[in-house]
Amino acid sequence: MSPADDIGAAGVPPAEVPAARAAGLPAVASGEGSAPAAKRSLGSLALRVGSGILFVPLLILLARAGGWAFLALIALQVTLAQSELYGMMRGKGLTPFRVFGLLASLAVLWWVFRPYQGHADLLASFALILSLAFALRRPEVPKQVESMAVTLFGVLYIGWLSAHLVMLRELPWRAGTPYSEGASFVLLAFFVTWSCDTGAYAVGRWLGRTRPWARISPQKSVEGAAGGFVFAIVAAFVARSWFAAYLSPIDAAALGILVGLFAQVGDLVESLLKRDASHGDSSDLIPGHGGVLDRFDSLYFCAPVVYYYLALVIFRVP
Repeated sequence: MSPADDIGAAGVPPAEVPAARAAGLPAVASGEGSAPAAKRSLGSLALRVGSGILFVPLLILLARAGGWAFLALIALQVTLAQSELYGMMRGKGLTPFRVFGLLASLAVLWWVFRPYQGHADLLASFALILSLAFALRRPEVPKQVESMAVTLFGVLYIGWLSAHLVMLRELPWRAGTPYSEGASFVLLAFFVTWSCDTGAYAVGRWLGRTRPWARISPQKSVEGAAGGFVFAIVAAFVARSWFAAYLSPIDAAALGILVGLFAQVGDLVESLLKRDASHGDSSDLIPGHGGVLDRFDSLYFCAPVVYYYLALVIFRVP
């Protein structure tokens, strides 16, 4: 998720202030509270940097270790993010099957970690049947269909899309490359995606004026989106010269373009979910970033993009 998302409606044109207030956002007229806003921005930036300094070395360490260590990291991320999503949905009056949804998502991670088990259709079939069967235990609860739907949505949105990070780390087994190279596949996805987020934030704060998505994300601007797009392409070339030598110049450009697009779509999708549930951040678990869902929303869209590009285009895995 781009750091510019969901930090308030400061700078929203006057015509958009009522819409921001209707969405439960603090609307500040132009010129009001600029000094406090600047202080909050600097404080938020410091917290973001501090959180990154703590997390990035851990990510690199576990990505290099691979195997069960990296699987545990992704399982923890799925557990926290899915709890945040289901919590937001409960705020809408829905009652998702939280434990079942989480177990189904962890089962998806296990399935891709041990791909030679086969019968993924069996897992999908039982997930659907059990979610329907569980509804029989609480016939008095309203909005049963919506609750069942959001349970399975959580499994697909967070469980299945996150599973591509595990698939990236385990790709060397299928691509015929050294297992250690899987760390670079994972770090490529993180590096280019989060560079896009950073570029969108920096350029949006500096030059952002045009906000066609104000009803979804008040601070998301065309200028910021363009900055994120450019940063993603540059990051892909930096990764190529730094740790991803398997990328050709064409591959680096293509991946940068794809991630620059998909990361920002993922950002907007999560913002739409929060607006619909009348939430600011998904939680305050990560200082300066919000929740786990806020931090990984772009990666949910970009991890599959990077995985399928590497698997199908570069390594031509059958």
